[in-house]
Amino acid sequence: MSIIRDILHDEGGLDWLNGKFDSVSLFNGEMDITIYGDSDEYTEYAEKCIAHYNCLNENPELMADIREKLAKFMYYMRDEWESMGIYDDIAEDTEKAVEEYESGGDILKYLTKPCLNIEMSEDYSDETGYSITAECPWEPEHQCSIIIRGDQLKYVGPDDGNTPWDDDDEYYCIWLDEEK
Repeated sequence: MSIIRDILHDEGGLDWLNGKFDSVSLFNGEMDITIYGDSDEYTEYAEKCIAHYNCLNENPELMADIREKLAKFMYYMRDEWESMGIYDDIAEDTEKAVEEYESGGDILKYLTKPCLNIEMSEDYSDETGYSITAECPWEPEHQCSIIIRGDQLKYVGPDDGNTPWDDDDEYYCIWLDEEK
């Protein structure tokens, strides 16, 4: 029996599958999934990725790395929005997230409407790789993307369409160069 339910074929003719699964990791509860392929092989691979994703909270180092990089991304975007001076509502919402994070709140609670995105590597390796996209107050235009390949966090930043199979230099983030 599949752990993915409510599977629908993409209406845009892209041969994608959309569905839902039960998340017990970064987010708890029902979570959306998009599978960039429409075959049993893709669905089986997606279930393997869900199993990996649902065990992330058993890896405290990786979870700490995710939270740290989310915070750096948040601080950077807060400073950028404030310096522009044209998006006061975004700066205000981001400042609320910063204040709560700095007083011990969990930054993950600011990520909403998460979706697990599954794309197989071109060489069909057994290694798991996926991205998690979610809305967040500090990047309302492009969402936030968290990319994981195997047990490595590859990227945290705006959703620019990167995949787990990109070259490492494609994951560069200026906010990781800055100290906060």
